[in-house]
Amino acid sequence: MKKNIWENVYYRLKDPVEIKLAVLYVIFYADIPVSDVELKHCMLEGTSVDFLLLCDVIEQLLEENHIKTVWRDEADKYVLTPSGEDMISMFENKLLVSVKSSLKASVDAYYKNESTRKSIRCDLVPLAENSFQVNLELKEGKHSLFTLALFAGSKERALVMCRRFRENPYGFYESISDFLVREADKEA
Repeated sequence: MKKNIWENVYYRLKDPVEIKLAVLYVIFYADIPVSDVELKHCMLEGTSVDFLLLCDVIEQLLEENHIKTVWRDEADKYVLTPSGEDMISMFENKLLVSVKSSLKASVDAYYKNESTRKSIRCDLVPLAENSFQVNLELKEGKHSLFTLALFAGSKERALVMCRRFRENPYGFYESISDFLVREADKEA
């Protein structure tokens, strides 16, 4: 059986222009505002690129006004400007198909894992010195199953509450639902 000689060849992005196009492509393909960490993760996962060169290219894109930062989900995130959209639409065909497919796979994998992680949220909120509350949220897709704020007292107790919630969020949800339904059944 003849072995495919191209099977282990990995294309390394070295040209700053190619890297710029790849960065613009990631933001374009994600189709949502992308944080600095998310962008770098997808680029490093999907291509072979020097990290310092990648950081320089991102700064250049900001200076050239091809991308800009916006405040979303309590963080600065990158979006394409009209000139960035024009640039990627005109020169997308200059990126190798293998690079584009690798970047697509990286973005898809990242946001698949990220959406699962974001479906469970537990935040510690300081109320006063050594006094905390925990905010719990469980989502199914874009829909919130429940949101709950509980006074925890000490930080240690708040951390325990968050850890227990993360261990079994759906069990917690079912317990609350069962409790509320049982109480409603008793009243009826």
